Amino acid sequence: MRKQRFREALSKFQRLRSSRQYTSRVHVADICGALHASTHRPSPRKFYNIVDDDPASRIEVFKFAQNLVEKKWPGQVKQSTTPDIVESSLSEGTLRGEKRVSNARMKRELGLRLLYPSYRAGLQSVIDCIDKPLMYNPSTSGHAT
Repeated sequence: MRKQRFREALSKFQRLRSSRQYTSRVHVADICGALHASTHRPSPRKFYNIVDDDPASRIEVFKFAQNLVEKKWPGQVKQSTTPDIVESSLSEGTLRGEKRVSNARMKRELGLRLLYPSYRAGLQSVIDCIDKPLMYNPSTSGHAT
C-alpha cells in the first residue's frame, strides 16, 4: 500500500528520470558566477557547460538530500521505496539521455572556481540557509580569479 501511494505521487516522467545513472547539476550561485565571469571574458560563439564537478545518479543525490533533511528535521520524512521505482523504470528503457558533462573548459577559460563543486556541497548549503534565506552575499563568492 505504501509503495503504491509513493508511486502514484510521482509522475511517469519523474519515475523515468530517477532511473538514469548519471546526471549533472549545478548550484544557482555557480550559474551566476559563470555568467558573471563570461561577461568579463567574452568569447563569441563559445559555449560552456555550467555544471558541478560531480556527476551522480539521481538516487544517490536523493538519498543524500533525504539524509540531510532527516538530520535537520528528525522524524519528519516519510520513507520511500525509491529502489523499487528504479528497478521498475529500468525495464522501461530509460537509460538513454544520461549525462556526464565536463566543466573543465569553463573553469580553464573563465578562471572560475565553483562555490559548490559537488551536489553534496550545494545541498548542504541549501539546508544551512533554509532558516536564513537572505544571508547569501554574492560579493564574497570568490568566483572569477
